[in-house]
Amino acid sequence: MKSGMESMTIAGVAVEQFVILPISVVAFLILLAIIVFFHEYGHFSVARLLGVRVDVFSLGFGKTIARWVDRKGTEWRISLIPLGGYVKFFGDANAASQPDSKVKREPASGKPATTQFPRPGHEEEVAQALSPEERKVCFHFKPVWVRTAVVAAGPVANLILAIGIFWVLLMGFGELIREPRVGSVVEGSAAAEAGFEAGDKILTINGREIRRFEELALAARLGTGERLVFTVERAGETVVLEATPRREETEDAFGNKIMTGRLGIGEDPKARTLVRYGPLGALRAATGEVGGILSATVRFLGRLILGKEDTRQLGGPIKMAQYAGQSVMSGFDESGYEEAPDFLTKLKVSLVAFINLAAVVSVSIGFLNLLPVPVLDGGHLMYYAYEAVAGRPLGARAQGFGFRVGIVLLASLMLLVTWNDIASLFSFNN
Repeated sequence: MKSGMESMTIAGVAVEQFVILPISVVAFLILLAIIVFFHEYGHFSVARLLGVRVDVFSLGFGKTIARWVDRKGTEWRISLIPLGGYVKFFGDANAASQPDSKVKREPASGKPATTQFPRPGHEEEVAQALSPEERKVCFHFKPVWVRTAVVAAGPVANLILAIGIFWVLLMGFGELIREPRVGSVVEGSAAAEAGFEAGDKILTINGREIRRFEELALAARLGTGERLVFTVERAGETVVLEATPRREETEDAFGNKIMTGRLGIGEDPKARTLVRYGPLGALRAATGEVGGILSATVRFLGRLILGKEDTRQLGGPIKMAQYAGQSVMSGFDESGYEEAPDFLTKLKVSLVAFINLAAVVSVSIGFLNLLPVPVLDGGHLMYYAYEAVAGRPLGARAQGFGFRVGIVLLASLMLLVTWNDIASLFSFNN
């Protein structure tokens, strides 16, 4: 039987969750709208630049709640279900860039690409002739390099958005450089067993130079069960140590419990320096930040495929919403301040955390869309690469099969990450 104190604690947690839920939902929708808009605007702007007619630009799916037509004939929509968006080119049957029934296949070089026909083997029915003027602006009659540029523009726009966000943050606030110096060592940890001591400065890990504490933490997170060789500067001398990170429960930046690789090294709070950047320096640092996120993502994905990482670390929309809400509320958690801040300070901290999260998510979505999975942008690019090499599009039946496989893969991934989200939310996996 629970004590009164336990009951009050549970009630307090329930009230907190009830309050943060609508904030999380609104923050998530705003986050998604920003990222999706830039992704689709990438497709849209390059298509317009290269002479492709755009019929529809939609934010959201389902019933249209607002619409207007610009001077070039594109219909802009805001739709009821705000979970994504799409650009529909002239000649598309749908948002997946499947050719419309008006697009005619011809034996000559003017035939359109067979991009993901919904019914393999029925491409000859994809059907009626277009006028020469219509053919000039039809996406599916464009050269392969044009289609490649248009499709790649979406993920590239996500990466550019992230670089822009980091650039603004670095210009406005600078960057806190955390030196890879050991401030403390957890007793009984992998670092303690390896012989690390407070004051040690990590120079290299497996021969790779380490300049920041974040790089040390990342090496631990992505090195679970692997022997890492450290070159350490200690009292003016160089020492070589070996340690194997262990998967342990810890907390992320927002206080959520996660399982990840750890060495048991705490940073030295005195080994921090605030660096201010000019425009070019901030741009280089922002580009490096995006490159670092991409590199870490590729390494994590490789370890996941090899079975070296737990699939429960994958998150989906629910976790993204949770993080969005927590980032918006992060500035109002007074435990992170030495002195009680004013409201504007709390608001600024929350806004910076939310914008920073938007950049990280934008990189992730850009990377995800570049994976060579049919129905994703990367799947289209894979088909175009084949067409460029072979001199003809991949057969409709093969493309249709790939399309179905892609749907199954994406559906399976969504089920997995949604289950992970729910399990994490209710602590089923603890």
